[in-house]
Amino acid sequence: MRHDSDIDWAETDPAERGVTGWRLWVTSPRHLVVTIAGAVMFGLLLGYLVAVLFVFPPHNVAADLRRVPDLVGRPVEEARRRTEREDLALEEALAIHHAQPLGTVVAQEPLAGQMARPGSALRVTTSLGPPERPVPDVVGLSREQAEMILLQAGFEVEVTRLDASADVGQVVGVRPAPGTPVVLPGTVRLLVSAGASSVQIPDLAMQSVAEAEATLRRLGLRLGEVLEDSASLAAPGTVLGQSPVAGEQVARGARVSVTVAIAPPPAVDSTTPPDTASVRADTTMTSGSNE
Repeated sequence: MRHDSDIDWAETDPAERGVTGWRLWVTSPRHLVVTIAGAVMFGLLLGYLVAVLFVFPPHNVAADLRRVPDLVGRPVEEARRRTEREDLALEEALAIHHAQPLGTVVAQEPLAGQMARPGSALRVTTSLGPPERPVPDVVGLSREQAEMILLQAGFEVEVTRLDASADVGQVVGVRPAPGTPVVLPGTVRLLVSAGASSVQIPDLAMQSVAEAEATLRRLGLRLGEVLEDSASLAAPGTVLGQSPVAGEQVARGARVSVTVAIAPPPAVDSTTPPDTASVRADTTMTSGSNE
């Protein structure tokens, strides 16, 4: 029995027989799988060829590229020589850097190990070194004021005390000298007066106790015993006398005693009449006891 799909190959044209055979081969399930697999393999091969020829150049193309050297941490002059050996051009930018010294490469682009074409630019950032700042002039200020100014400017502070005629606690010198550039965070030494080794006693008369104590402290002396005098007509709290006396030379740290005026005690009013009721009560109690 002959079906419609049957073909009389003998009666067909050879060209027609070829087309018809191809159609029958492709539409066959088994042959279709083979066709798809072949198309996939062809696509993979084509992708590989594109990658080899265009994305990753062959050896004869890659041979013209230059490997970027590692320049970070090297002096800029050495970085320039290494860049020239690789036939690359060095482009330099400057930046302040707290950790790296002046003239050191701190960054680069492209990164080390990458490939670059001959003559292409290799950009590096070179350190200008840590920031510098001139030492401020704090001579004549108190230690507290000088320390605050230096710390706010970014310096570290050390204090050295020495004998000086200036008031105790006053800054009499700075090391390095004011105006000297110092790399931050550099150390500035304050020379602070501890007072003279021998001190002349100041005149404290008519000062308050608080003023007298401040005066003695500035000279490296200390306030000693405070005596009171109620017989003076001076304002209460005023210094009347001192020991040792003004002008006497004493060692630094000596104590100075002062005598201070105080208000006199309240006076008794003798014009006030006696309390007669109390007197009569006392008399009655005495008479009763005698009986």
